[in-house]
Amino acid sequence: MKQFILILSATILTFFTVGAQTKKQVWSLTDRKLLVEGLISSQNDLLKETAGLSDLQIHFKPDSTQWSIAEVLEHVGVYEELLNWDLVNNQYTEERRDLVEKVKGVDSAMNAYATDPQKGQAPHIAQPQGRFQNKEQLLNYFNGFRGEVIKLIQETTVDFRLHFVFR
Repeated sequence: MKQFILILSATILTFFTVGAQTKKQVWSLTDRKLLVEGLISSQNDLLKETAGLSDLQIHFKPDSTQWSIAEVLEHVGVYEELLNWDLVNNQYTEERRDLVEKVKGVDSAMNAYATDPQKGQAPHIAQPQGRFQNKEQLLNYFNGFRGEVIKLIQETTVDFRLHFVFR
């Protein structure tokens, strides 16, 4: 599961990493293809890792300080929903070529965060709430938003490397 989260983080980072100074399209067809392949691959990995697990197994918690697999799946699903929301709305924001160079290298900070062995605390919005009672519901939640993200990336003509989410 940790490998899946790292792959997901790297895939999202690849998507938001910026790379050129010219007026032409910054986000290339190769970038788009790599992103879609990474999203599909990490989705398949998640499905493979959870395929043989029962509802009882995914809700098992080794102790009160650790999340169950169901909680991790809900957490990842929340981030997939947030990514979908960002992409859907971000495509209508103004292109910001002036920020392209300023964000170069920011992915190293995100990679360091994603691979940090120290457990962090998920923001409130991304903490699992126990909304899903079984594996099918959890996977439908994740797959639904992942499918929307993939579809948008495949179909859009927006140069997402020129659009930014400010937090």
